[in-house]
Amino acid sequence: MPGLHGSETQFELTTIERLKQLGYQHVFGPEIERAKEEVVLVHVLRDALARRYPDLPAAAINEAVQRLRRPDGVYTLRRNLAFHYDFLTRGFELKSEFPDGRVEHRHIHPIDWGDAEKNDFHVVNQLPISGKNDRRPDVIIYINGLPLVVFELKNPYAEKLTVDEAWNQLQHYAVDIAQLFELNALCVVSDGNETLHGMWSASREWFSPWKSIDGFQMEPGTTGTMKTLIEGLFPKERLLS
Repeated sequence: MPGLHGSETQFELTTIERLKQLGYQHVFGPEIERAKEEVVLVHVLRDALARRYPDLPAAAINEAVQRLRRPDGVYTLRRNLAFHYDFLTRGFELKSEFPDGRVEHRHIHPIDWGDAEKNDFHVVNQLPISGKNDRRPDVIIYINGLPLVVFELKNPYAEKLTVDEAWNQLQHYAVDIAQLFELNALCVVSDGNETLHGMWSASREWFSPWKSIDGFQMEPGTTGTMKTLIEGLFPKERLLS
């Protein structure tokens, strides 16, 4: 794969393979045609909404896409709150004007929470994003074109590239490509030996391992593994819940 090398690459590809086994579709980020500052997969989101609301006119679908792309707020954390509270979890009201002159107010849910298989799950790696600085997050999980999870991975065989370095990298991303974190729900950091999950806005101490695959049996160890995290948290229905 162009532009990738070393053990960190192998860790990335293994992580992608684990997600593919759960039914996620893999897309190599540099092959996605879009404006470099755009973090939403607009065509995927538009198709998902059109499939979910087939009677709505194209103009209404386009308005819904625009509202989801850029939530209101004066800074990143406020926009993230608006996105999750006002749009993602509760849905939002959309005024739709039909060709026959009818006007309807429709409640729009960008994700089908009741049936995971009616949503599009993508795992995208090395997506080039332009902001204050250009960045390429290792892995992003998209649901219906919305970038909800970011993975930052470090080489398992490099002593100095620890999970703390991965967390620190996220903090740089939050400044350099803040638009990605307006929509983010969850972050994963890992050096292969220690794998943690948490919120991008949380301090390092609040990132923790995922310790169970089935929700009942605890896995051995205190640092968690990528296998436990992905098999425990990322089955589609569980991630949505």
